[in-house]
Amino acid sequence: MAYSQSEQASHILGPKPTERGSDGDTKVTTSPGASTSTYWRWEGGPGGDWKRISKNTYETANPEVASYTALAAPNLSSTTGSIRYPKDAAMSKESDYVLFEFYKYQPPFQGINRGDVTSKSSGISAYNASVTDEQFYEKTTLDSVILYMPEDISTGYKANWSGKAFSNLGRDILSLAGSGDIGQALSNAGEFVDTSLNQLLPNAGEKTIEAVIGKITGEQVSPNDIFGSTRGVILNPNVELLFSGIDLRNFALNYRLVPRNDREASDIRKIINVFRKAMLPSFAQQGDITFSSAEAAQDNFIRVPNVCRVSFMKGSGLNKYVPQYKMCAITQVDINYTPDGTYATYGDGSMVAIELSLAFQETKLIFAEEVENY
Repeated sequence: MAYSQSEQASHILGPKPTERGSDGDTKVTTSPGASTSTYWRWEGGPGGDWKRISKNTYETANPEVASYTALAAPNLSSTTGSIRYPKDAAMSKESDYVLFEFYKYQPPFQGINRGDVTSKSSGISAYNASVTDEQFYEKTTLDSVILYMPEDISTGYKANWSGKAFSNLGRDILSLAGSGDIGQALSNAGEFVDTSLNQLLPNAGEKTIEAVIGKITGEQVSPNDIFGSTRGVILNPNVELLFSGIDLRNFALNYRLVPRNDREASDIRKIINVFRKAMLPSFAQQGDITFSSAEAAQDNFIRVPNVCRVSFMKGSGLNKYVPQYKMCAITQVDINYTPDGTYATYGDGSMVAIELSLAFQETKLIFAEEVENY
């Protein structure tokens, strides 16, 4: 990791460790009077050297340095008291199943000192605190649910890139800003405006023509329509592809639930009700409203629905070969009581088969530094 001259001027590098290390060893050094630390990793085997790395890379290799205690990963003990389908599903080290756990929604900006978290760990830690810090998350009274692995498991990542057109004047000013100090670019912008007036004058004439045509005929014409039809040219679009963000992941799981006895019919009904309760809002309670002392204030508000941790399990732990997700919102629960196209029940009224479709949306984005975990 190299620093530019401007970065070196504002960042006092800690000294390189003097002792030798083994591949993957990490160290932190700080110079006297420095406000930040420098992170190092030994690379190259016995004949290698210490190389500077980013803070995020260091914390990934040393998760214990994070400023919060992460929400414990699910394991076999997490399945205690859960509702299962099939009822007699084996829970051995070879078992594959999906575990659904339900937590109270944590407002992302409530009770979290992001400046303090960031100063002690990293920006990613601060961003993820509201979904991974155990002090903020509280399990609900809803039972956990265990279901078999569905036939369709997939995940996807969608980045948003779009073309942006710039005028010659805008391009020149942005080029100046990108070549050095933005403040200097702003102070020099006036010079660009003065030297670009000749470019702007034709545009002013076309704007007049555009306005006259619109007033007389009501037709909407663009400057490029006028340039193209009168001179055979259009404005240079100067199009550049720019990144505008990443989408939150969505996924869906579909189950066919066929009870083989009375107990399974009862459990299926409980499972459906758990998901329905988790995705629906509830009325706010007195303790939820801290900004008003009125006794009936809570009647004006509803509580945000619970969220769900969806874990694809292999025996006693997560299956690292299938996608895992951060905390998710349940966006849709569809229940088809006649999946075969015919209404059919057992003698007690329970359905012969039910199709349960669940849709989820992840509450946080995934960053490149976390891709090994998700």
